[in-house]
Amino acid sequence: MTLTTAPLRAAADAVCVRDGADVTMLPHPQLLALVSDAAAVCKSADVVLAQASAELERRSGAENGKAGIASREGFRSAKELIASVTGGTIAEAQRLIETGLLLADAGAGLGDTGAGETGVGDAGVGAEEADAGHEDAGHERFEVPRLSPIGEVKAEVARYVNEGRIGVDVSSLFSRALGEVPDVERTRDAFLKALAKAPGLAAHQVRQLVWRAQAHADPQAWQEREARQYENRSVTLRDEADGTVLLTARLPPLMAAPVKALLDAGVRRAMQARRDVPGSDPRSPWQMRADLLSDVFKHMLDCDRPTSGVKTTVVVRMTREELETGLGLGEIDGMAQPVSAEALRRAAVDAEVIPVVLGGKGEVLDLGRAMRLFTPAQRLALVERDGGCAWCHAPPSWCAAHHIEWWSRDDGPTDLSNGVLLCTRCHQRVHDDGWTVEVREHPGSTDGLNLGAAVWFIPPRTVDPNQVPRLGGRAKYDLTERELVAS
Repeated sequence: MTLTTAPLRAAADAVCVRDGADVTMLPHPQLLALVSDAAAVCKSADVVLAQASAELERRSGAENGKAGIASREGFRSAKELIASVTGGTIAEAQRLIETGLLLADAGAGLGDTGAGETGVGDAGVGAEEADAGHEDAGHERFEVPRLSPIGEVKAEVARYVNEGRIGVDVSSLFSRALGEVPDVERTRDAFLKALAKAPGLAAHQVRQLVWRAQAHADPQAWQEREARQYENRSVTLRDEADGTVLLTARLPPLMAAPVKALLDAGVRRAMQARRDVPGSDPRSPWQMRADLLSDVFKHMLDCDRPTSGVKTTVVVRMTREELETGLGLGEIDGMAQPVSAEALRRAAVDAEVIPVVLGGKGEVLDLGRAMRLFTPAQRLALVERDGGCAWCHAPPSWCAAHHIEWWSRDDGPTDLSNGVLLCTRCHQRVHDDGWTVEVREHPGSTDGLNLGAAVWFIPPRTVDPNQVPRLGGRAKYDLTERELVAS
């Protein structure tokens, strides 16, 4: 595993040229550039640290016994040693090791060569010439490494890491998931699609991409994972030293959905009321959730039908045929983890299931100027397209459907092409800062694959003189079932 420090030196030089500058006086573009350059230094340094960490792990293995580096330095493991040096956590050290091992495997091709596959070659000889006459010409026969499907993904992840396009946390997400899926082309195609969307996203958003690729690559294993999550469901209550009670719940997505939907909706209503009457509600969102939770249980104590709790709407990203056959993946508004069709079929008696073919019952999705507010069917269509707030990706329960061209000022129609899901904060920011919203073709659409429409945000010239459109909504951070099936 060759250590290359050129990217680190280049990134450090870009920061060091600003030595002595007053950060508080930097113009907006220069401050953003400084943040970007400093982040590049961190990513490049993490590559070096990951390579060294992986080698520390190798030299501290159990086979080395007390002669291992970690043991000789007085630590139980390489992770503890790395955490003590970096001042970070054990989990962070583990991610460094995982990335370093991935880089090493991708560089050396360990475990990624196809069994029994060979090739013929000769330095300076063309491939056709070598194939045509290697026996007569006496060309040397040698093994040609051919990466397996997962090996191809690892090599591409390693390239993204080395180029600074993704960091250690993101590469670790891919590395762990790749260890749990079959080594087949279906896996390769799904994970490469997820990787292509990863640069520029936060780690929690990439985690959703990886989950969807993982579920698509091995549906059976995903159902088994859901079964384990259901078996591990739990709620614990513990008395704290100060007299409060700590309540901790571990719920699978289908069980958590109605809880999250109710709490999110309650907080949203309280926030809207507070904006209408400033200062009327001093509670934090966390306090609002606590009050809501207590109120729900108070209501159930007096309710004649205590099992008639709040139901959630499950928006299924698949056709009804796929739902009926149990093939495909579904999604619950506001929940990050995809859900198997089989789990959704079992839950259909307790949840309203909406197939992806919205408008299938004759709902009119485009209403022109006939109605002021977007209908429930239109909102479901916007959730399908935007996934939540098209700007900050907040869950749908936080959002309202807004007219891109205003209803009153611009005579904007109540149509899907003129609608966008935005949370209140982002809605105000888009209008106040002069951003333009447009609905255009999905960037992944091709001649043979129509992925529908996507939301784009065009910055004002004060933010970007070139006004380069920025992709928003689900198209930016999610892998739809249509994209995965197309692979």
